[in-house]
Amino acid sequence: MSTHRANSATTAALALLLTAALAPAAAAQTVAITGGTVIDGTGAAPIEDGVVVFADGRITAAGPAASTPVPAAAATIDAGGKYVIPGLMDGNLHLFLNLDLETLILHEHRLHEIVLEAAQITLKTGQTTVFDTWGPRAALGKARDMINAGEAPGSRIYMAGNIIGFSGPLGPDFRESHAPYVSQAFVKRINEAWEENTGRELLWMTPDSVADVIRNYTTLGMDFLKYGASGHVDMNLISFSERVQRVIVEEGHRAGMTVQTHTTSVESFDMAIEAGVDIITHCGISGPEIPIPMESIQKMVDRGIACSVLPITQRRMDALEAHNPSGTLTPYMKIGAINRANMIKAGAKLLMSTDAGIENPVLRAESPTLASDTIDPRVKLGEGHFNALVALEELGMDPMEVLKSTTSNVASAYRLEDEIGTLQPGRWADIVILDANPLESAHNYRTIHMVIKEGVKVDLDALPVGPLISSMKVAR
Repeated sequence: MSTHRANSATTAALALLLTAALAPAAAAQTVAITGGTVIDGTGAAPIEDGVVVFADGRITAAGPAASTPVPAAAATIDAGGKYVIPGLMDGNLHLFLNLDLETLILHEHRLHEIVLEAAQITLKTGQTTVFDTWGPRAALGKARDMINAGEAPGSRIYMAGNIIGFSGPLGPDFRESHAPYVSQAFVKRINEAWEENTGRELLWMTPDSVADVIRNYTTLGMDFLKYGASGHVDMNLISFSERVQRVIVEEGHRAGMTVQTHTTSVESFDMAIEAGVDIITHCGISGPEIPIPMESIQKMVDRGIACSVLPITQRRMDALEAHNPSGTLTPYMKIGAINRANMIKAGAKLLMSTDAGIENPVLRAESPTLASDTIDPRVKLGEGHFNALVALEELGMDPMEVLKSTTSNVASAYRLEDEIGTLQPGRWADIVILDANPLESAHNYRTIHMVIKEGVKVDLDALPVGPLISSMKVAR
């Protein structure tokens, strides 16, 4: 048997083992977690000697042991001395973020496998649900559906597909400079996998024409919409007029979806609020000079708009400043920190977000910039969310609000509060058991003892299964 076939057989065997662990019969048994401190994600006080009971993948009861009976036939998980919290979530990541030519060429027809690998890395690190806000829709949808059907393990995925108004990976909003080194047919295929007729051509269109495009786009199977209120490369430029932004939001809401937008300036932030979005993505960014006015932040709060932030630790900020002698990054970082602190003071609904994606370790090692980026990285999948939670704590966020930022806040922002985000009856039994108290230090989110998704204990050591990217070896 060839090495390739042997590896394929091993991968298939592992996949079958893990799929068996996800079978409905395993989730159907009634299970009670007992003896631990339950922090249910609602903001209520922790329950010492708490109980969480679940069956058929859903929570059936949660509360103090004294008033929460455990069914006689239930299996039990002893969480004595540990802390029981809802499964973690990332409100803004990109499971496929390998925009380098090597990965795109080698795996053009296996993008969904890389998405699955990424979703297994996030699950391994406590994230039972993730929200992918820019990526190849078809591949994301295939991976999402495989996970939901129990055909593969992984975090539950909700996804947007393209950022409406943005190009694909090899277009002007991302890595157009790579395009001359491959055929134009390849460039077209890759870009179309992301854009699906919602790229930069929309910037020329009338509101009515954009409405037609969005109406068609919402039939393709994404879970929510995201559009660019401002540019990605040219962050100081407005992409869509207020009229067009309102049309995009209206069409998304008409289709029963939440709508979010990418903003990078004070004006794009204000325009997004007036357009009626549900979530503003990386809302702490407003350029190198001007913080977002408090009246704008208060308007966001008053209208119930959630804010997907990208916090970085002080240790990382110091390291970036030390490695950036030109000082070009420092103003952006300092203004961003001011914005995030002001949003915390205003009581904004913040969502822990990272923009993280799976990385090619070989390319990281060979890049002088990436190789030196080892201090509390934000965009490293499976690592960035831990650092982001510490960063929120450093900004002065109350520890319970830090917990909510990665659980119930995310769920309610995406209108999924009846399904996920808290340890309450009727919600999916997505549970993380920690060895240390997350309310004492955000560093304690790393102390994962057990992850349960939909009532099934996750085999953390087996993830990711048959990796294509994360297992690549760096030559020494």
